[in-house]
Amino acid sequence: MKINPIFSLFTSLTIAFIVGFSLSSSFKFPYELNQSSKLILNYDIKLDEDDQNQNFDSENQKSENLNEKDKISNESIADEYTNITSDDTEKKANSILPESDGAEVKITSFSIYQVDEDIVNSNTVPNIDISKGCLVYDILNDEQIWHSPDRLENYTNKFFNISIQVEFGLNLNPNCLAEMVAGILNDPRGWATVENKSFKIVGKEDADLNIVFAKPDTVDELCYPLQTNGIFSCRNEKNVVINIFRWVSGAKDFDKDLSTYRIYLINHEVGHYLGWGHSNCPSDKALAPVMMQQSKSTDGCIPNGWPIYERVKLLYSSP
Repeated sequence: MKINPIFSLFTSLTIAFIVGFSLSSSFKFPYELNQSSKLILNYDIKLDEDDQNQNFDSENQKSENLNEKDKISNESIADEYTNITSDDTEKKANSILPESDGAEVKITSFSIYQVDEDIVNSNTVPNIDISKGCLVYDILNDEQIWHSPDRLENYTNKFFNISIQVEFGLNLNPNCLAEMVAGILNDPRGWATVENKSFKIVGKEDADLNIVFAKPDTVDELCYPLQTNGIFSCRNEKNVVINIFRWVSGAKDFDKDLSTYRIYLINHEVGHYLGWGHSNCPSDKALAPVMMQQSKSTDGCIPNGWPIYERVKLLYSSP
């Protein structure tokens, strides 16, 4: 039998085509292989980055949770004592502010400036940590309304005799406050230098001046008829009444510098007891006089807690 050459050629081509197609179905050009591996690589990298970000965020969250658990927040303590909302605070801040002793604002006719380093260093008192504000975890019990320091001195007319009283239910240490207040008032930059007379801590019955740390509602009662509105402090006769809300939260123009604010708060209210009235901001970027109502605003002045202007006034006052 003789095979037709044309049929033989056709058969051979058909077989070759089938074999070639089978091989080509599992074959990819180098470009296709590179693209495929590149896409997989990129996808793997993206997964790795996402995993790292998730792990990083998770660790950050754990760290934040631990920090929140371990620290005492001034803001949370303030909220605990006041129950004042931000709207309430703004509304009260816009109301009439207490004039403490009712003195009119006196114009300051000169300005005092300091370099930045001096300003920063002005919020410290040797051997006293004002930044902590004598805040503690344990609240004072209600066995008595007012708590006093353990160590009291005897009355001496050569000193300003002051007492420290802390209302029950506050997270404040009376012994720490006595040391802090005395340290502020007797500092060379303080009222002891201006008045040439030091301060000492005595019992309430012997005191010339009572410095009281109290809850907002109690402050309003002790300051009446002065209007403290639950958010301000005052000097009322022989009582300097410090609002716990201000002690732990400070004031807007002081930013987060609670140390300077606490120095200011003590010196300002005691200054009223010593007979000093309110002052104004003499010029932009000058130090604010301590007798300026800095809890309200510093009006462009730099917050300051020390009676620097009063020292200058006494130095240059006529005999």
